[in-house]
Amino acid sequence: MTPVMPISTVFSKISSPVQNQEWTKNPIEQTEPVSTTGIDFVQKLPWLKDKTLESSMLALKDLKFDPDDIKYLKNMGVKVPYKSGAEAVKFIEKQNIRILFDKTTEPGIHAQYDFGRNIITINERYRNTNDFPVILAIAEAILHEAGHAKDNDGDSSVQEELDFLGMNAIAHRAFLRKYGDIFSDSTEPIISDGVSIYAKLFFEPDPEKRNLVQRIKDKYGDLPSGDRMHPPGALARAVKRNPIQNALFT
Repeated sequence: MTPVMPISTVFSKISSPVQNQEWTKNPIEQTEPVSTTGIDFVQKLPWLKDKTLESSMLALKDLKFDPDDIKYLKNMGVKVPYKSGAEAVKFIEKQNIRILFDKTTEPGIHAQYDFGRNIITINERYRNTNDFPVILAIAEAILHEAGHAKDNDGDSSVQEELDFLGMNAIAHRAFLRKYGDIFSDSTEPIISDGVSIYAKLFFEPDPEKRNLVQRIKDKYGDLPSGDRMHPPGALARAVKRNPIQNALFT
């Protein structure tokens, strides 16, 4: 039998006590087109024919992180694998990582990376979407999974997820700076229970990040605290600690 290769997941839809915001159901139209320059899809990604994914990749290509946000994460013990969206796109091109819409291993998982097949899968729920905030959220999901792909080991850990979810947080903040409060009315799970959450949790004023620790514990608490590429920091150790109310930095 062919061995089943590990699949890394992100943003699986679970209930969380830290997310109580109500969302309206007003649809959001695309308010600003993404630049169509910078990627020659015919030459670099000839397999990419889906217009939604193309728009997400263009948004990712143009994504620039705030250096202060990167520094903020570093002070928390969170290290991002890419310093910009363009760097992630370059890696995807170099490694010929395929991206497609399909069923995920569980219906509530928004995106996942299949190490054995070198494929990033986006939940088919979002196939053919023209909803611009969702297109941006897909770009964030691709960014996260490209982080797992960069490790090239098919494994994960609490610290690894913190590193990549922290990167999602600063990517989301960059989109908010560029497009304003574009995500606030969305009811799509990839936004309301995905990308929007981490920008709030990582940047909450609580120095011990209790809500973030609880969220990560609920989702990734069964993973090891760290691994050879992602040594566990204080946050990762707090996730594995019981009770989590203990101070992070003691």
